[in-house]
Formats: sequence, C-alpha cells, structure tokens
Amino acid sequence: SHHPHYRSLACYTLSYTPTHSLTAHIKSPFRAAVDASQIRTMPNSFLPPCPNPVPGVVLLGDAFNMRHPLTGGGMSVALNDVLLWRRMLGEVRDVGDHRAVLKCLEKFQWQRKGSHAFVVNVLAQALYKLFSASDEYLFELRSACYKYFQMGGMAVSGPVGLLSVVTPRPHILVGHFYAVAIFGTYLIMKSKFPWQLHKGIFRALMVVWKACTVMFPLIGSELKNVFQF
Repeated sequence: SHHPHYRSLACYTLSYTPTHSLTAHIKSPFRAAVDASQIRTMPNSFLPPCPNPVPGVVLLGDAFNMRHPLTGGGMSVALNDVLLWRRMLGEVRDVGDHRAVLKCLEKFQWQRKGSHAFVVNVLAQALYKLFSASDEYLFELRSACYKYFQMGGMAVSGPVGLLSVVTPRPHILVGHFYAVAIFGTYLIMKSKFPWQLHKGIFRALMVVWKACTVMFPLIGSELKNVFQF
C-alpha cells in the first residue's frame, strides 16, 4: 500500500541502521515504526514573510521568514536583512518613535524582496518540490535540471549566483527556471521517434505546465504577504 520510494527507503533504513547499537527494548519499536510510519525524505517547514507591525518588535531570521534548508540560504537572508535594517534604522532619529519604525518596516518588506529574500525563498521551495518529486512530469523536470547544470557556463554560474545571493535578481531566477523547463521539452522531443511525436508534444506541454504550477504559487505567496501590510 506504500509508495515504492517509501518502501525502498524503509528497507534501506532497516538494512543500514546500526541496530546493534540500539538497546533491546528499542529494536522492536524501531522496526515497527519504520514499517508502519511514512518516512519523509525531506521534511519541510515554510514560513512566508508576513508583516508584523507590532510596536517595539522586529522579527528576523527563521522567526520572521523560513524556507527549506536545501539551498542553505537562511543565514544569507538573515544577514542581508540585518544589513538592510541597519541602513534603515540609521535614518530614524528616535527608535522609540514607533510610527517612524513602522514606516521603515514597510520599506524593509519591499526592499528585501528586490534584493535577496524573494530569490532565496522561491528558489529553495522550487528546488524542494523538484528534488522531492513524486510526479512523473516533475521527474522529467528534475532530470532536465541535472542535465542543464552539466552544460556548464551560464547554466551553472547563473544558478550559483542565485544560491550564493551574489546576484539575487528575480528575473534571473525565473529565466533559469523556465530555461530548464524548455530544455526539458527539448530532451523529451529528442528522445521520441517521428511516429511518437504527438506523445512527445503532450509530455512536453505537461512539463511546462508543471513548471508553472511550481513557480507561480511561490511567486504569489511572496507578493501576497507584502500587500498584506
């Protein structure tokens, strides 16, 4: 009744976990838990950056905005947020003036989107969806992603610039993501014989559609929380 991927992971866990290090009363519950429970390969918590206009309170780090740790971008976002706040609070004469600080908070929400937060949040969640894929079209997209990186050049330096928050530009992120999707359609069509062309076209369109279902909701969630201010 379990997904095949889950069964393989359960078998791996039972085979390679050093059960000899477990005490006798733990071994049996451990085996039962592995066999009965659904193992999540990439546990994920996502906290969009919701405005918090509470006088005297400024949230930073995971308390304010959390994304999947796959890209390792949490510390980069937090440090860039600190730099942004430092610059903005330097313009406030009295930090006890809550109205002035809240105006800074509103500016902070917008500026962090354009400078670093948008790219890291969307990239982390998008890659999580690809690498934890259980859908055949997402598998195609993930395979295209690997082969895209193998081309080198801008196909590597662009995503690395995004991951490292060196060039955190939203248009670069969207451009590379859809470049992967289009590259995936090329790989699909290349693998089909002429009499399979109709199947290839359908599969290619589904891959592009899946790319849209991954990217657009993430972009929407980022923008929605800014407009809630």
